[in-house]
Amino acid sequence: MDAMVESTTHDDTSPAPGDLELLQRFVNLHQHASGNPRSLPPSLKALRNFFVQRGLLDAKERFTPADREKAVALAEALRAEVATSEGEKVSDAVTLIERTAVDAGLRPRFSAEGPPRLEPSAQGLDAILGRLVAIAFLAQLNGSWDHLKRCRDEDCRAVFYDHSKNHSGKWCSMQSCGNRNKVRAWRARQAAE
Repeated sequence: MDAMVESTTHDDTSPAPGDLELLQRFVNLHQHASGNPRSLPPSLKALRNFFVQRGLLDAKERFTPADREKAVALAEALRAEVATSEGEKVSDAVTLIERTAVDAGLRPRFSAEGPPRLEPSAQGLDAILGRLVAIAFLAQLNGSWDHLKRCRDEDCRAVFYDHSKNHSGKWCSMQSCGNRNKVRAWRARQAAE
């Protein structure tokens, strides 16, 4: 079997504002098999490190293979939900997202110091995943969700935040995916001539 190489969360993509960046980095967490440009789901270690580094999981807490599967399933569901803002039909992923919100016991919280928010009443992984669902929910309400897009490069699975005024961005990064696809299109035109 090919050796696995841990990867980052597409750090060259344009970051989303505020808490939405956490969700963006979560859905972008991936790995590559040696010699294979296609993205693969993150390992247990990669997910655990992601949650620990962001202060969502205590370094002493357990993180099991079942936890990894649950987190990966939510990441894929959120990725599918991004596709609905690009015009694709609503998928079955919404059921998993809603179930995650229920498992987390999301509750509205109001404060004089800031805007209302949703907070999980559960503990552990359910609270972590609930926080991510709360970010998605509030982003859909305030319209920032519509700026999240999937990179159109066939070998890239990155979700990026489209900062363009007319929401016409296609690539997570013009330096990598955008440039690679422009070269492909140019070569195809040259071959056709």
